[in-house]
Order: sequence, then structure tokens, then C-alpha cells
Amino acid sequence: MPLPFGLKLKRTRRYTVSSKSCLVTRIQLLNGEFVEFTLSVESTGQECLDAVAQRLELREITYFSLWYFNKQNQQRWIDLEKPLKKQLDKYGLEPTVYFGVVFYVPTVSQLQQEITRYQYYLQLKKDILEGRIPCSIEQAIRLAGLAVQADFGDFNRYDSQEFLQKFVLFPIEWIQDERVVEEATQKVALLYQSYRGLPVPEAEMLYMQEVEKMEAYGQESFQAKDNQGADILIGSCLDGIFVKHKNGRAPLLFRWNDINNMTHNKSFFALELANKEDTIQFQTEDMETSKYVCRMLQIPLNPISQIPKPQAYMMPPPQLHYNGHYNEPYTSSQDNLYMNNQNGYYYHSQTSLDRSPHEYNGRIRNGSVYSAHSTSSLNNPQHYLQPSPMSSNPSITGSDVMRPDYVPSQRHSITHGLILIPSI
Repeated sequence: MPLPFGLKLKRTRRYTVSSKSCLVTRIQLLNGEFVEFTLSVESTGQECLDAVAQRLELREITYFSLWYFNKQNQQRWIDLEKPLKKQLDKYGLEPTVYFGVVFYVPTVSQLQQEITRYQYYLQLKKDILEGRIPCSIEQAIRLAGLAVQADFGDFNRYDSQEFLQKFVLFPIEWIQDERVVEEATQKVALLYQSYRGLPVPEAEMLYMQEVEKMEAYGQESFQAKDNQGADILIGSCLDGIFVKHKNGRAPLLFRWNDINNMTHNKSFFALELANKEDTIQFQTEDMETSKYVCRMLQIPLNPISQIPKPQAYMMPPPQLHYNGHYNEPYTSSQDNLYMNNQNGYYYHSQTSLDRSPHEYNGRIRNGSVYSAHSTSSLNNPQHYLQPSPMSSNPSITGSDVMRPDYVPSQRHSITHGLILIPSI
């Protein structure tokens, strides 16, 4: 009997996968690790995202998605309803896909699952260090102190805090002023000492609560032109769609309740407002960009009805902490080792909710070294890249180069697995 999905059983009784019917997808997680899944060439982005969610034991998947670099080296979010392979073949610069937060919540206290809060924390730290959420020196120092406590816990291996100088603590635009970095690092060391005894998940929560108060939190913007041909940045935020003019004019905000619809035609897209007959039109560089921007600006509208109402976040009792981090009593790393057969997935893993003990050296595609990607940015030597502008175009990729030195383990690393989606 022929095996499904192009699988062939050799005499060694090992399975090989036919490249014509399968896609081996490589995905970088927010902690810097890479995982690989074997999917059908017809598998959608949603099926791939579901596979990642199972690997992480992540139930609150609404907030997350997958993205890639297009041929212009810009970040583009996957269309979850369409086949993943077709999107990467047509638009992708490389086959690697990245996992991240696509929908920012009004308050992080509504995140219910511990692993959700951890992934969300990693994303916000990435946003801060890459400069997508600007902050003052005082804010950056407070965040760095909390991040060190969250990533290291009560770390006592060294008598002094000089080891902090080896890690990326601050936004990358600070690197030009060594004096500022040195003084700020000394203040972080003092803060770190004052946080002794603060549980790791509480440090993460305090970090997120600090970031959610910042002006650029939850914003994603795109370059366009208004109806007068002036260059603008248009993007979405928690309150609605904003327009920022580069000529110094005051920014505009169209609140979600005032927007009836969004449409696109060729390189143009338009906002249809509730109380106005005229539409407000914008122009992008081409038809594909217009279609993409229109789709992304609507994301905050779509999942709102699916998200539970915020509940007060309560810290777990001390006895539930293990190795400095809280493990949910109702979640086991041995649960859900197999996805429902009705979805066509076959999967086995020994995934844990714990974070990786490894240290990563990030690399960008041209081979230069950079360590400030969001995933384990406090666990990398300080090699830097020029900051990218506040836009949807991130400047960094990751690497699977591992260096398990002295960094303490707060969570265990994730093992690699295989997902097979049989043909229907």
C-alpha cells in the first residue's frame, strides 16, 4: 500500500520526504531558537502557526503570527489563509519564517497563559532594543534592570556586575556614546541588586507594564503619500489609524469607531469614515504594497471579539516557582503531544515551557554579527547594527549559533520535532 504524502520507506525503515509534495519550514522563535516543521506544499500559514503554537504549548495564539523578509528586505506578515510556500516563493528573500506578536493588547494583564506572557515579554524587549518603541534614558535604565532580573534571576556567580557590560541592555542608537552606556550600565547594576528576590515572572510583568505606557507601544507604520503627494507614515495603534506627516504637521488619528471600511485599488487605499461621505485616500509604491497595508491596518479590528475581557493578573504563590520561574499548575509539558487527527497533524515533542539556557550570537544575512535581536538580547556580546526607522521593516535576523556559557537557565530549550500533514 503506497504511503501518503509522498513518503517512501527505505530498507533502513527510515522515512524520507518527497520534495515535490512537502515543505520543510524553518522558523525562528522569539527566544532565538530555530525549529523545523515538515508541511504540505499546500499548507496554509495558519497551519504552520498552529504547529508553532503546539510546540510552545501556546493557547492564546490570536496575538501572534509569522513574518518573513521580502525581496526588498522588508518585513511582511504571512497571510494565514493562503499557502505558505506560494507566499515565500513569490515574495520571500529567503525561506526562513519568524514568529512574533502581530496584535498588541491594551493591557498585558489580559494575557492569561504564562507562556503567552513570556513570548509577549520577548517581543516587547525586541521592540525596545531595536528602537521601534523609543524611550528616554531613565525609562531604558528601568527596563534594563527589570530585564536583567527577568533573564538572570538572582544571579550570584560573579561578585561584581561587570558581566553586564557584555550584554545588550539599551536601544541600539545609544552605542555611539560609550560614556552614556557606561554610566547607564552602572545604574542598571544598582537596580539589579535592588531587585534581588523579585520573582522572574513578576519582573517580566513589570517590564511589560512599563512598556505599554509608552507612546509608540502597539504601533506599526508604513510609508505612503497623502492626497496632496506629501510623504507620510500611516499605521495602526490601539486607538485607531494614525497619520504622521514628515513636514512637521500635527499627526491625525482616525479612531476605530469612526472607520466604516478600508478599501484598496491598484496602488491606492482609502479609509471610509462613518460621519463623512468622502473617503480619505493614500498612495503606496505599488499595488502589492497597497493590498498589504490595507490588510495589516485591519488586523486590530478582526481579533477583538475573540479576545477575553481583561482580568487582574495575580502573581503565583512562591511555592509554585521552580528555578526562578513559574510553571502553570494546569499546564504540563507532556500535554497535547499530538494534535487532533481531524486537523491532519501528526506530531510528537518533549516541549517544555521553560526558556533556553543557551546564549546566541545573532547574524544578519550579510554575515556581520549582531546580537540585539529580541530573543535573548541580554545573552549576547554587544556587536551592533545601525537602527532601523520606526516602520514595519525590522533590520535583524537571528542565528542558530549557540554558546552555552555561563548564562543561567530559567527555562529549558525546545527540542526539534516533525509535523506531517497528510494529503486530503
